[in-house]
Amino acid sequence: MSNKHKLIPKRRFKEFANADAWEQRKLGDITTFNKGKGYSKKDLVDNGRPIILYGRLYTDYQTLITKVDTFVAEVENSVISEGWEVIVPASGESAEDISRASVVAESGIILGGDLNIINKCSLLNPVFLALTISNGNQQKEMSKRAQGKSVVHLHNSDLKDINLVFPEIKEQLLIGEYFEKIDNLITLHQRKLYKLKILKSAYLSEIIPVEGELNPKRRFPGFAEDWEKKKVSDMFKVTRGQVLSMSLTSRIQDKTNKYPVYSSQTKDDGLMGYYSEYLFDTAITWTTDGANAGTVNYRKGKFFSTNVNGVLLSNDGYCNKAVSEILNLVAYKYVSKVGNPKLMNNVMEEIIISVPRDKNEMNIISDFLIAFDEKISFLQKKINKLEDLKKSYLNEMFV
Repeated sequence: MSNKHKLIPKRRFKEFANADAWEQRKLGDITTFNKGKGYSKKDLVDNGRPIILYGRLYTDYQTLITKVDTFVAEVENSVISEGWEVIVPASGESAEDISRASVVAESGIILGGDLNIINKCSLLNPVFLALTISNGNQQKEMSKRAQGKSVVHLHNSDLKDINLVFPEIKEQLLIGEYFEKIDNLITLHQRKLYKLKILKSAYLSEIIPVEGELNPKRRFPGFAEDWEKKKVSDMFKVTRGQVLSMSLTSRIQDKTNKYPVYSSQTKDDGLMGYYSEYLFDTAITWTTDGANAGTVNYRKGKFFSTNVNGVLLSNDGYCNKAVSEILNLVAYKYVSKVGNPKLMNNVMEEIIISVPRDKNEMNIISDFLIAFDEKISFLQKKINKLEDLKKSYLNEMFV
């Protein structure tokens, strides 16, 4: 008999390698339920009783909620947490969005309306429960039960009928602790990443002039000459990428598909994949159309750019990180918001920015900013690896 039919996960902790198969029961047979009550975003105040609104599970999702930074003035008959309840949104934009659960670790927190509440019980570790109904077969079952079109709904009556598969409590605890450690590592790196991005932004405001000014607030040693104002068309040849079907690209870089392909997406710094040909060699790109119109990036080395990117080319040393960041700070102001947002070539050509006269100063600023971006990229890759590891283990450690 296969592990699937025996209700045994692919991967178990070694102390449970020969333990019994997991048990399957309806969630409504082993625990009780409640419902949050009242309150919305307009009720939030600076000080008061802490509250969790259902929107938090979308904007700041955590498996284990230990801190709450939203408050309301408490009214009579509010639903207050006792600690270790599992909450599930009662409404959302899609069946996938709504199929998530979080543990409320602390007591004394108001649980707002549109939250289904699963009360704690002796057979289930809350963290394990939140993980298992947010992933795999239980999540799929929740998604199927979610009802509605423009807004989907999930009720406690739906949760009661979910077929929950679970081991004995000791194994649940170990699984919960393991994923808690991964989540803590992810959170730690996310905080470092956030601080690094804030620091970079602060430096940018110091080493790049405010729009309309010639000189920055802070200069690198040895440079005092005034910067100069230049029009984009005086520094660059302005062109555009070409249409490329995603089916022709490779997700991984290999000997054949060795050139990065950049598109208008924000994920992975615009990297869409890899292709066998390149169009440009070191340039500055910007997104011409859509929600990210006006986003400017420095592209080092040979690359292919899709047609939703404009491309700036220079033989005079202006294709560097410093100029791309200077331009990125102002380009969004020139985006046309009529219909689909656009920043076309003829508009980009007319933008005027302040740049260093001395190319050495320009290169030092570029090197400084590239070093920041390398640290940011390193941390982001660490986070991505941890998230992939978590996803892999979620698939293997649950039935």
